[in-house]
Amino acid sequence: MVSSTSALADKLHEYPQQHVIDGASDGIATVLDNCLNKNAGVLQLLHRYAGRTFCTPGKRLRLDARSYYPDYMGGTGLDELWMCCTVPIVTGVIDTRTKKAPFREGEAHVLAADGQVVSLQDLISADPKAVIGDKVTALSKQLFGKVTWPIVSKKFDNLNPIPDHLHWSKWEVYDINSYDNPGVSASHYHTTAMGLYSFVTKEQFLACMKRFGQGEYNGIRHLAPHVMMKLDDGFVMPNGVLHSPTNLCTHELHVTMDEHFLAEDLTLDGRIGAKDAFYACREEDYPKARHEDWDYLVEKFDFEANQDPDFVLKNSRPAIPAEEFMGSGVDAKWIVYGNFLGDQKCSILRLIVKPGAKTTFRPECPTMFHTNGGSGRVGKLSVRYHQNMVLGEIYPEIGFITQSAVANGGVEIENTGNEPLVLTFDFPQYAHTKTPGVAASK
Repeated sequence: MVSSTSALADKLHEYPQQHVIDGASDGIATVLDNCLNKNAGVLQLLHRYAGRTFCTPGKRLRLDARSYYPDYMGGTGLDELWMCCTVPIVTGVIDTRTKKAPFREGEAHVLAADGQVVSLQDLISADPKAVIGDKVTALSKQLFGKVTWPIVSKKFDNLNPIPDHLHWSKWEVYDINSYDNPGVSASHYHTTAMGLYSFVTKEQFLACMKRFGQGEYNGIRHLAPHVMMKLDDGFVMPNGVLHSPTNLCTHELHVTMDEHFLAEDLTLDGRIGAKDAFYACREEDYPKARHEDWDYLVEKFDFEANQDPDFVLKNSRPAIPAEEFMGSGVDAKWIVYGNFLGDQKCSILRLIVKPGAKTTFRPECPTMFHTNGGSGRVGKLSVRYHQNMVLGEIYPEIGFITQSAVANGGVEIENTGNEPLVLTFDFPQYAHTKTPGVAASK
């Protein structure tokens, strides 16, 4: 145990053996110092898994087969990997052991120097300047009224397309890549429903939604154009637009919140009740008094955004070279880039380092990263891509490059294995002085 630092009684559901450090205790500053010193400013993040009651796992999150359905989740399978989220998420799953939601469900935690785990948010709160820096601190205060990491990094992976839904406030970006989807041909017919066809009227949409839960199927996806999703390119999804994501493992970034409205009452995974359609809506986005008020839904709905004929053209992000991060034996591509909804929301960079090669990685801003292949080190943190991971075990794949490391000239990345080391970096809003890909995306 760390001196002057106490542990909480609750445990993370994936890691029942690890004590969770109480971030309110006196020794949290020492915990942070030890974490920063251990790997030269690089924090090791834990895999946080979650399940949705209306989804079936596609089993591409690389878990051991027995780990997808924990016996305490009431039959719900794990279909999401939350890599960097500073708030607990809302899934509706109840831990049968505690009769409540899993403790700090989906929230990012760091492996401390002594083997305990500590919330990333607690470390940020202990010293924002060292962990996320002044620029991100100011941005998060502006966005949320508090200091936090302003984006979420996750992966979702489902056997079937998930219910057609929208987010009133939350924008998203997608990186559907070949590393997370081995064996999937580029020609496979994996589509995402997006918005509504231009010929759909308000009356047709209203009639569809009024059928929610009243018959065999309300038919919402029959009103939507479907778009082929191209592997290893990016795509951005504005808030307020209906979408039913493809049945592929998808790396996703979005603003730090977890809210959604389900517009579809029947999927291959089962039926969705009208009450369930609204359970993750925030009061400020969709008041509880208006739940199941379908006329109000139509009043609030953004038809212009959902029926934009140039939607795919505007929101596709074909991968482009990231020349500033290239070098001998090092390839780099921007997967998500450019302005989105009027400004620089976030960006995704993929770095591929050949065996034996190394590079000094000097981003302008702290960044979260995960490993897509190979083995090596990021700063002093050794990383390796794993298969058949078992709940309860800790695997070094996900990390956070802090402002402390950025201020010290960045981190050295080296491929110490025999296969390409593939790393993907997720950057928050306004991370770059010059927005990546602005000229290319015009």
